[in-house]
Amino acid sequence: MQRVSQRHGLIAVDKQGNNIFFLNPDSFAIEQEINGLPPRPHELLILPDQGKAWVSVFGDGVHGDNPYPGHKIAVIDLRQRTLSNFIDISPLKAPHTARIGHDGKVYICCEDSSAIAILDPLEECVTGKIAIPSHNAHRLTLLPGGRKLFTDNEEDATITVVDLCQSPGEVVDTILMPGPLAGIDASPQYPYLVASDATRPVIYEIDANSHRVRHTLPLDGHHRPAQVVRFSADGTLLAVIGDNEPLVSLFDALLTPLATIKVGERPMDGCFSPDNSRLLIANEGDGTLSVIELATRKVVATPRVGRGCEILSYFSVD
Repeated sequence: MQRVSQRHGLIAVDKQGNNIFFLNPDSFAIEQEINGLPPRPHELLILPDQGKAWVSVFGDGVHGDNPYPGHKIAVIDLRQRTLSNFIDISPLKAPHTARIGHDGKVYICCEDSSAIAILDPLEECVTGKIAIPSHNAHRLTLLPGGRKLFTDNEEDATITVVDLCQSPGEVVDTILMPGPLAGIDASPQYPYLVASDATRPVIYEIDANSHRVRHTLPLDGHHRPAQVVRFSADGTLLAVIGDNEPLVSLFDALLTPLATIKVGERPMDGCFSPDNSRLLIANEGDGTLSVIELATRKVVATPRVGRGCEILSYFSVD
């Protein structure tokens, strides 16, 4: 396999084991671990300017069944590879996906609170919130430039559109979708976003300006709905990850299908390597990673990592 630059590290969130792992970016061996996080650490946000990673502690359940919702975000120092802080976002609950806005603030959807929390990454505290009209906002995405935000309101079959240029953020539209949703991501290259349907194996292309569904695209080879949709950083590739189905589909920037690849059990999320030579898929169901070589579109390694990772990401090492 092609080696990843020594200027990058790799961090993984072991949701089933309540751990954080620092992995060797080439061998995927665990180099260091942080144990004993509250159950269950879910999502991951890299803050390159601060040299930190934030891990949301969603609660001990899953979307739709989370009896004891969390209210903390674990702060990981990427240089020291240590747990440096917990941010308590109370009274907001069930933090999940987080993204960085145009103002440098972090926006994180809080499912049980029908809100998006606004956090200062320097002070590591909540500075405000944006009320949204759904208790089912599980994931969010921002357009390039970070001035417009979209939440996937899963069972509601809607997407909430928030203008972040209006302080603290103004809900400006609700997009009615053909069915319930399971994932969302915005193209870094073109003015559209992609959402996955939670009831059938299709994805939707949505115009980022008009907020209208342009196309419904079938997921060839899938028999079940997909969940996470994830663009590469440059927007040239899109990964669509099966939900309880061991498949990942690849599309190009224009949403032309490229391949459908078999991976491990219950794949959850993934990340592209900085040079776009690999796609890593975290298989929560069997405690492995599927390492996909993008030149051949084949799985070239299946290392075991923890009890069941949900998400992982490369980060720069200065």
